[in-house]
Amino acid sequence: MATHEFHSYYYDATKREPVTSDFTLPAGTEMTAEILKKLIDEHRQNHLERYEFLKAAYDSKYGIYGLDPKPDYKPDNRLAADFAYDITETFEGYFIGVPLDVKIGDEAKQKFLNEYMARNFQEDVDAELSKMASKFGHGYEMFYQDDEGNARSVAISPMTSFMVYDNSVLKRPMFFVRYVYDEESKMHGSFSDANNVYHFEDGDVGFVINEPEAHAFGEVPAIDFLQNNEKRGLYEGVLNLIEAYNRVISEKANDVEYFADAYMVVTGTELDDDFKEDLREYKLINLFGDNEKPITVQFLAKPNGDAEQENLINRLEMLIFKMCMVPDITDETFSTASGTALKMRMMPMNNLARNKERKFTKGVKQRMKLLANYPAATEFTGEDWQNVEITMHRNMPEDLAAEAQVAGALSGIVSEETQLAVLSCVDDPQKERERKEAEQNAKASALTDGMPTNRTSKQTGRKATMYEITSVLNQRRRGQLTYNNALRMLTDELGLEEERARTLLDDKDSEE
Repeated sequence: MATHEFHSYYYDATKREPVTSDFTLPAGTEMTAEILKKLIDEHRQNHLERYEFLKAAYDSKYGIYGLDPKPDYKPDNRLAADFAYDITETFEGYFIGVPLDVKIGDEAKQKFLNEYMARNFQEDVDAELSKMASKFGHGYEMFYQDDEGNARSVAISPMTSFMVYDNSVLKRPMFFVRYVYDEESKMHGSFSDANNVYHFEDGDVGFVINEPEAHAFGEVPAIDFLQNNEKRGLYEGVLNLIEAYNRVISEKANDVEYFADAYMVVTGTELDDDFKEDLREYKLINLFGDNEKPITVQFLAKPNGDAEQENLINRLEMLIFKMCMVPDITDETFSTASGTALKMRMMPMNNLARNKERKFTKGVKQRMKLLANYPAATEFTGEDWQNVEITMHRNMPEDLAAEAQVAGALSGIVSEETQLAVLSCVDDPQKERERKEAEQNAKASALTDGMPTNRTSKQTGRKATMYEITSVLNQRRRGQLTYNNALRMLTDELGLEEERARTLLDDKDSEE
């Protein structure tokens, strides 16, 4: 049985508590029409309402639009800030704006994975899965076989599907159920187990399950991508703050309109009856009496709560971004922050992204396992999925000047690969080091006019490289080595003939 998790905001808005627990059945249970109907009814009656609530917020359909209308003579602005959409898109751009990398050491296996990801438009599928997880707390990837016999997958919303697990502590998937309604409001769909796909429809006498169709994925062909263990959406915890913000800013707009339609007060004389017929239409108040008073005309002043309203609006906006752990990147102070200050402001969202990354990479690993099970994947089979390396990247502006300064300060303290790893513009430090060494060798070759300089070291017995020779010459040029020390290193350690070594050093000195 599903358990209830209390959310005061949902309770206030819907007068009931949403259900967020998983669907479970005893291990070994066979799916029947009765069990299937019971599961779908449970999803529609207890789970769907929460998903609809979260989707409405993302679509900017807030409660402010459903309030009872005010009388015609009162301003009735309905304004809604699109916070849920903005928060989601900001986080998704940061989390998966740069597509993830899937690497495996074998060239043939890597080619298979690249072809699969290109054929399946995997970057778009991953982006949709991540967005669903941010909106609803989780989303499904369903696998199928296309007309050409290739393995494919698609992102499926939890509004029309759900996974059924066994009731053990391992929570192993048993069934994946998907259902939709056609134009005649008739339900039909399918459910899958580890071996077959079963299509069903809601007939006149109940659910009718058709004959099974075998699939070749070896397991339930669906994966549940989680936002977190609680399946809590990215903006789910701030919906009450967003609704409060919408009400406050709407009332502020009403107040502005009130001031634009301020009443005029005329005292000391009685106006014609025409002006008294409709005070609301003419926005006029006439005060007069028997005693003689000077005639005055002025606008009726209203209490001004602008400062209090602005304070509340600013406080609510600050709390919305703070509680969902996604910064407001449009803030002026955000764009002018230094490298360290920027990282500190991004830290809450970075922590949120790290937690989600662990769930997302787990889902990608499960994807690799399903692909390895598929018989047509002859290049990628068995336990190959365990050797796949998954790397996710954060999409954010980098301070290359500060990174270069840090990398330079690490010279002589750490290895060159570690230095290069500090630079965000370097994707592969090892390959970058190899390219740098090749450039140094090319420069050394040009410097020596193609003369052989890869002599054998007298001390180690190995051949010196162009890079090592150039390194000694550069140290001499920078004044880090004396002439004699440089000469000794070139001859004794690197194996150059003394005459050739002196020629190289003299050429370097003459350049200065």
